[in-house]
Amino acid sequence: MKKHFFLLIFLLPIIAASAQDVPLDVFTQNRLNELTVSADTSIFTSFRSINWLELKPYLKNKGSDITDSIFGISNPGKSYAFKKLMTDNWIMGAGNKHIFTIDPIVGLMGGAGNNSNSIIDVSGGVRIQGILNDKFSYSAAVVTGYREYPNYINDYIDSNQHYQPGLGKGSLTKNGNAYTSTQFTGNITYNGGKHFLASAGYGKNFIGDGYRSLILSDNPSNNPYIRVQARLWKLTYNVLYNKYENPRIPEDGHPGKKVSVMHYLGINFSSRFQMALYDNVTFMTKDSFGHRGFDVLYLNPLIFIRPLEFAVGSPDNAFVGITFKYKFYKNGFVYGQLALDDLNLKSSLDNNAQHFGNKYGLQLGIWNKDLFQVQNLSYRLEWNGVRPYMYGHGFGKTGLNYTHNNQVLTDPFNANYNEVISIFQYHKERWYGLLENLFAIRGENPGLPYNNGENLWGGETGVPVYGSKTMQGNKNKYFYNQLTAGYLLNPRNRLGIETNIVYRKHSSPATGTSDFFFSLGVKTRLFNYYHDF
Repeated sequence: MKKHFFLLIFLLPIIAASAQDVPLDVFTQNRLNELTVSADTSIFTSFRSINWLELKPYLKNKGSDITDSIFGISNPGKSYAFKKLMTDNWIMGAGNKHIFTIDPIVGLMGGAGNNSNSIIDVSGGVRIQGILNDKFSYSAAVVTGYREYPNYINDYIDSNQHYQPGLGKGSLTKNGNAYTSTQFTGNITYNGGKHFLASAGYGKNFIGDGYRSLILSDNPSNNPYIRVQARLWKLTYNVLYNKYENPRIPEDGHPGKKVSVMHYLGINFSSRFQMALYDNVTFMTKDSFGHRGFDVLYLNPLIFIRPLEFAVGSPDNAFVGITFKYKFYKNGFVYGQLALDDLNLKSSLDNNAQHFGNKYGLQLGIWNKDLFQVQNLSYRLEWNGVRPYMYGHGFGKTGLNYTHNNQVLTDPFNANYNEVISIFQYHKERWYGLLENLFAIRGENPGLPYNNGENLWGGETGVPVYGSKTMQGNKNKYFYNQLTAGYLLNPRNRLGIETNIVYRKHSSPATGTSDFFFSLGVKTRLFNYYHDF
């Protein structure tokens, strides 16, 4: 019974296609901040994997910029094909109750760098969207491509079983300079009205109001999920089921499987202040006792099920978190997160030293629009700090770490780091731009016989019980600076001309490298692929 239930839950997203989700792309999300900062306070913003049907009642009269056409699908009253290439969906089937669209996904980017022969993205695909009776929405996308990366990303991919940042596993070309891969995305959503929503998909989710998330981000590749949301009064409650893979912990010649159950309760305390509580349990579908399948005990929809986990003697991995957002004036807000895995405070105080099992991450940030009274100029300043061993799991259970396809589900620096990120963004009509400056210090393994804390697959065997510190080990410094400028050929499907200039420097006590590269071309901006590490 458990096996059949498990298969039903995670095959449903694959066979059902995909939904009209608001893209997680950094430019779309920034515009969403601009719209929601002055909108109805009942919008709970920190669950970012949101469907337009959820936002429509609150933002239907807010969008006035040409870029806002990305939000939702308008019904022209008739069908057409390839008649509005610069302003609307490329193909549309329209009826009284149903709208159906088809758009291209394009990547034709080329460039070069001081340490790279070439930087190339030649990819293409298609995206399908539809709405029925303003109750059901669906979308599906497939993209396949050929990519040549800067050297530091090639090094990352080579050391990571050929898994590309945010894209999944790539196939190395014969010349050894590039990777080919195909990515599928899909979702179907049912909007039951003001109080209920359910969706299933194959894609990514994001929790928080920051650029990074220390709880759940779109950093890794796509995965199957099911989401159920309930809204009542000032409460917004999401339950999220995810299926992840462990390529480093194989089962029967295939990547190992694990499942997570997440609960996220958002509370609108006032027109200015939102806060949310989070918990997560991750468990393997196969352990030393055989195939577990989906543990039905975790269907419990209530938040903070850690006591239940202890009660059944579970070996599974869990952590909890808190997020907040405070609107301190009409154009800006501060935000933050606390992610907490384990605490050993009494033991640490008794020994006057940090226990290695004190695992937590902190985020603080500020965002505001119309900076210096310049319309559509926004600014973000964000700090993230994560203790060593956070998101990992030791003592023979490294497969329960908080990862999918060899990538952490949060910040690409994994753990044992501090980082500061500054981002300016601007848009005017079809023009857009971004300036990102990042500085991070991460402690990395100095050749010790035990895991230093940044390796989520390193386990905890032999780790000294006391004395661990954030950034312990050799301090590696990362500078990442990116300037992006673009022009939207079609604001509806985010197809545009874009250029990027990047300077990255990595230094450690022993070595140092500098990368400078640029790219130019045509691309569709719907997804984030984080290369700023």
